[in-house]
Amino acid sequence: MSIKKLYIYCISFFCCNLFAINGFINIGHTQTEKDWDFMPNISNSFKSSETSYVDLLIHSENFGLKISSSDFLLALERLVHPKKLDLSAQSNDIEFLYLFDNQYKNFSVNFGEQLSDDQFIDCYTFSTITVGSCDEARINISSDKEKYNQLDENIIMISGENKSIRLNYNSIINNPIFYEFNIFLEFVENNFDWVSPVEEITLNKESFTYNLNFKGEKLGDIVDQSLSILPQRNKWNSIVLGASTASYFNLHESIYLFLIPTIIIVEQDGYLQLSNIPKYNFKLRTGFVFAQENIEISIFGEYFMKNLYGFEHISFNQRSEHHFSDNFGSLGIELKYSF
Repeated sequence: MSIKKLYIYCISFFCCNLFAINGFINIGHTQTEKDWDFMPNISNSFKSSETSYVDLLIHSENFGLKISSSDFLLALERLVHPKKLDLSAQSNDIEFLYLFDNQYKNFSVNFGEQLSDDQFIDCYTFSTITVGSCDEARINISSDKEKYNQLDENIIMISGENKSIRLNYNSIINNPIFYEFNIFLEFVENNFDWVSPVEEITLNKESFTYNLNFKGEKLGDIVDQSLSILPQRNKWNSIVLGASTASYFNLHESIYLFLIPTIIIVEQDGYLQLSNIPKYNFKLRTGFVFAQENIEISIFGEYFMKNLYGFEHISFNQRSEHHFSDNFGSLGIELKYSF
């Protein structure tokens, strides 16, 4: 059964019991710009990043349903082709909760899927030679094979998606230091693919094109080396074990300072790494929340020790893995209405 069908079924179920429903709707947005000097150091190719999200939680007695949707956009600018490259991805999650009788603890199972828009690249620089349809291209390579028809005048298309299942245990402690504690285990199946007629050069190492000499190197060897850093086509799994706490400190009447640290341990199963990749990541969300009756408004900042590694799975593959030793940060705002 697809995620969308589960949405419809579960919402229908809860609507039949509307008189007993409680919950909240949460809307938020985070953003980072390269020009923000007060943020952690960002790689030279980074331009901007933003995420918009909405969460809807409804629960009745011991059972709950949470539906989440988000849009993630990452913009990059480089000195060589592709000089501009945007990653746009949409996520949809559905989470089933069991609330223990005292309502202070719950266990949940989350099913998620994330799909990126296809990335079309008109020109690509292999070592020092640019191939494609742009003005700076030295050569253009095409093929009449049907699988390349979708490229139009582009030289490469990259696609990506992932599906996940997450087990989560949450407990409200409500002591003076820690208000909430959360622990989770997540399994993610990552699936990337790419299409390019340039690959045809590497299929026959005895061909004239493969053995063309360019600045002392065979053209085929140059292409082979460059294609090796494109996302692997074989699926691999990410296993994430994490824990977080939430603390709130009253500053004045309805204004609170909050701290939400999250630490995760990440294992990549079946991933063909090209360099060292992190084994863990740490995220800290901190800011101020104005809470009154059914409304909460939060302004916050987020800090990531190892970039978005383990938090935005669609952003990680062989092309990007060398960026995940850098810090990352963002600013955000959130509106929550409880009913």
